[in-house]
Amino acid sequence: MNEKLQYIIDNLDLIRQLYNKEMIISVLDKDHIVQGFSLPEGIPPQMEVGSVFEDPSGVFDEVIAKGITKHNYLPKEVMGFPIEGNLVPVKDDGQVIGCVICSYSVEGKEKVKDIAEKFQTSIQEIDSSIQNVINGIEVLFHMLTDMNKMTSEVEQDVNEAAGVVNKISNNASHSNILALNASIEAARSGEAGKGFSVVATEMGKLAKDSGSSAAEIKATLSAIVNHLESIMNSITEANDMAKSYMDNISSIKTVLEQTISIAGELQNDVIL
Repeated sequence: MNEKLQYIIDNLDLIRQLYNKEMIISVLDKDHIVQGFSLPEGIPPQMEVGSVFEDPSGVFDEVIAKGITKHNYLPKEVMGFPIEGNLVPVKDDGQVIGCVICSYSVEGKEKVKDIAEKFQTSIQEIDSSIQNVINGIEVLFHMLTDMNKMTSEVEQDVNEAAGVVNKISNNASHSNILALNASIEAARSGEAGKGFSVVATEMGKLAKDSGSSAAEIKATLSAIVNHLESIMNSITEANDMAKSYMDNISSIKTVLEQTISIAGELQNDVIL
């Protein structure tokens, strides 16, 4: 074995202790053969001296071919747990003779990343649900506004109908007076006015019935107006409440959007 590689291997534990106790250091020759390694306490060996190191990313080959330092990430399928670190070429007389891989476990980092992703997904789902609620409240708001407008128009129509009934009532009163005068004149006419007296009496009854009917209709219309006013007040209250809810939920949505942004930054920091 090359003396330079052997020197590095002989001092792996010391190098790891001086640099980072949690560091995983491996020494490979240029043919991917593991020549030595040093692991932190508690981490079981995932390789053996003399075994072939498989790097599906191709970074190792690039380091050997170009003689440059590269950063790499390996998923848990390669070493049994996810790791990342630097691959540093070892040169002797200008020729690359091997590589030192200084890496560390990112299992905890992966868990934080996974949690951040799930958290961001959950917040986004909540944000989407709240947006649906806001949209629904906006539709309700417009429906209540339209209902309030239609109720106001109905109230106006009822008031106009009440005006017509008042005219009918006034006409009935006038007709009743005319019928009374006609009866008086018929009585003065004696025998000749008997037929006209019957007609006057019937006109009086009709005027009285019309007046009673007009009074009943007016009372009914008045009750309808009162009910419409109650409905309008309830719609106005519901409208104000819907607007208040929409404002509150919009504030919550703003906070959630900020939380989503923070979760995204956390996820990016974990990846980096």
